Amino acid sequence: MESLKDNMMTISSDEFENNIMADAEEFSPAMQQQDCGTHKVPEDDFKAVAYKQEWNEVSKLPADYIRREDMEIKDVAMKHVLPFLPGKSLMKFRAVSNEWNHWIVCPLLAFQQSTSFQKLSGYFYQVVDVDFQSDPNFLSLDHSANGIPNPSLGFLPERIKVLSSSSGLLLCQGLESYYVCNPLTKDWKRTPPHQYYHGSDPAVILAFDPQGNIESYFHLVAAVPLLDQPVVFFEIYSSQSNSWSRSSSECLELEDTTLVGGGLYMKGMAYWSTTSNDVAAVLRVPIPPGRYGALTQVMDELSYVTVNNDCGDVFMLDIYGGMDMSLNHSVCINLGHKKSCQTLEEDPFIDNGTVLCSVLPCINSGDDIVVICTTERIYLYYLSGQKVETFMTPGQLNPKRRFIPYTNSLAAIHDLKN
Repeated sequence: MESLKDNMMTISSDEFENNIMADAEEFSPAMQQQDCGTHKVPEDDFKAVAYKQEWNEVSKLPADYIRREDMEIKDVAMKHVLPFLPGKSLMKFRAVSNEWNHWIVCPLLAFQQSTSFQKLSGYFYQVVDVDFQSDPNFLSLDHSANGIPNPSLGFLPERIKVLSSSSGLLLCQGLESYYVCNPLTKDWKRTPPHQYYHGSDPAVILAFDPQGNIESYFHLVAAVPLLDQPVVFFEIYSSQSNSWSRSSSECLELEDTTLVGGGLYMKGMAYWSTTSNDVAAVLRVPIPPGRYGALTQVMDELSYVTVNNDCGDVFMLDIYGGMDMSLNHSVCINLGHKKSCQTLEEDPFIDNGTVLCSVLPCINSGDDIVVICTTERIYLYYLSGQKVETFMTPGQLNPKRRFIPYTNSLAAIHDLKN
């Protein structure tokens, strides 16, 4: 494309008109074929009209094209910086100028930003109940850059439960339908009814990969256990066909276990945790009994991370990974979790002087973050730089509260066929 643009830059508008006139003269007079033979078309019937394109008077180029030597800082920022910013920041920058506003609402920028910005922006959290009495809320890791306009998702037509997230899109469950929405742009679609019973707390994952997916196709993958049978089959929804179908794949290795709602989509694979510490139906995690963790992405690989507060401010991270989900390494960290003796005595979530804690699911983009939730704080621990960021926990640690990781994105939603 660069060579094509460079060639365009060497042709002036006058030369373009002269070339058109010369081409017209070459084909005049012309011969026209008819049923009775051929005859000469009068020259007056041909009119050579030069095509005039809309030109930028300053650069003599199309109005939407800017030569590199004419670029200003604002042009460089608009074309090469904005795609790497979170969506909320882009919404603010619409007020910079009409040019910026036009570019930010352009579908091309939405596609570029959804593929370029993949950082963790925060968590949707909600108490899991069967009667939809609890509204979701949002915990932002940066209020100035990663917020959303309606954390309760009130723009949806009914009360919902948040089930999954993928590259800026959310999967929500209504009374009889699933909804896929972008909480930043408030765009949403309702999926058609599924064929099988998914349960009150379904194990359904949203699979959306914006890379090379300019049409914004997405999939829903539901793990459906058979009643009283150690078998799980999979029902898959495709936005391209707007239909559900049963996969030929089945899992026959689960016994006396329950799939945990939510899950993780990573590199074309869907993963779930189970009550027996199995992952993705075939990978068993050899962790001590009674200890639970979360699926997360560490060093660009699927991992299962657990945390335990041994004493005081010292926490122990165990990271399992690989094809056999073995213990890769343990990390001992000091999070500076300061607690007074009175707090230790009054807090019902603290046992024997140790703080109850859990690991939150997380998708990383080169940051290798482990997110730890306690009764008072949420910690972002960077494995590579051994850096800790601290945030306030939204209320006491509640085992029924589910956290869904979210990326602040302008990702569009594929228009479903009727």
